[in-house]
Amino acid sequence: MADNELANRLQNRIAVEEGKDVDKKMRDYRDPHEEFAHPYPEFSEFTREQCAMYEDMFAQYDENKDDFLCYDELKAMMEKRGQPLTHLELKKLIVTLDEDQDGKFNFREFMLMWIKCLKDEMPEGTGYTKIVATNEIVLAKPASVDKAGVGGAKKLFETKARAGDDKQNLDDEIVSEQRKEYERKRQAKRDKEAAAAKKAAFANRGAMFNN
Repeated sequence: MADNELANRLQNRIAVEEGKDVDKKMRDYRDPHEEFAHPYPEFSEFTREQCAMYEDMFAQYDENKDDFLCYDELKAMMEKRGQPLTHLELKKLIVTLDEDQDGKFNFREFMLMWIKCLKDEMPEGTGYTKIVATNEIVLAKPASVDKAGVGGAKKLFETKARAGDDKQNLDDEIVSEQRKEYERKRQAKRDKEAAAAKKAAFANRGAMFNN
C-alpha cells in the first residue's frame, strides 16, 4: 500500500517536472520567421534594408533628438542633400503629410513622404521631383516586382518629366513675389506722394489764413 502511494507521488512529481519543462520550452521558443518579419508592414513596398536606411536618415537630421523632424530640420535635410525646397514647397509638403497637424513629421509621416513619392501620389507644389532626386536609387527599386511591377519602376522614372513642371511652378512663384514687391513699392510711392500733397495743401491753407 505504501509502495503504491510512493509510486503515485513519484509519478505526480515527474509529471509536474515535465510540465515545467514544457512551459520553459514554450517560453524559450522563438518563431524562426519572426526575425525576418517586415518592421513596417504598412510600407512593405520597401525592403527591411531600405527601411533601416530611412530610419538612419531620420535620426541623422533629427538634430535635437526629439523623434520629430520640424520645418527647419526638413529644410536642412533637403539643403544638405543638394535639393533645397522653397518656403512654399516646404509648407505644402508638411500640410500634405502632417496627419496629426502638429507642424512636424514623426517617423511614420516621414515614411509616408517616401511611399507617396514611390507611388507618384504627391501633389504638385511639394517639391516632389526634388525629394525623389535625393533618394533616386532606393525609390526606383520597389521591394517586389510582383507588387509594384516593372511598370511601377518605369512610371517612377517617367515622373522625372514633372521636373519641368516643378521648375515652372518655382519660376511662377518667383515672378509672383517680384510682382508683389513691385506693387508694394508703387503703393508706398503713391502713399508718400499723397502725404506730401496733403501736407502742401495744409500749408497753403495756413498761408491763406495768415494773409
